[in-house]
Amino acid sequence: MTRKSFWIAVVVGGIVVNILDMLVQGMLFQNIFYKNMTMMRMDVNPFWYIILDFLAVIVFAWFYDRVYNSFNGGVEGGMKYGVMYGIVTSVPTTFFPHLMYEGFPYALVWASIVYAVLWGAILGSIVGKFYKKEEKQTPAM
Repeated sequence: MTRKSFWIAVVVGGIVVNILDMLVQGMLFQNIFYKNMTMMRMDVNPFWYIILDFLAVIVFAWFYDRVYNSFNGGVEGGMKYGVMYGIVTSVPTTFFPHLMYEGFPYALVWASIVYAVLWGAILGSIVGKFYKKEEKQTPAM
């Protein structure tokens, strides 16, 4: 995890998901969020969203490091991991805001789940491409 390839994957992945979140959360979902929700905060510095996206990528890559052997490296293995990660982290937790916050649209629950799975697949592909776990060498006999 402390290898250079881990941190390269985090930086590249962090840049990509920040752009992706800006486009999807900040533009595509914007009307859905603000149209029906009266509790949305407008005073948050966007810098925190950038930092939290990088933190999310660090957690994503750290967990990938822990389960690497189940998915293997490369784009395909990373994508498989990312899809699973997206499912595990979004279902059923994404339903809670609909139950807790007045005006949280049910359609946004499903849109958020689909987005989480796509987010995971894209980030997984990137992390899988850039991160190669050290293979333990078995001594020759």
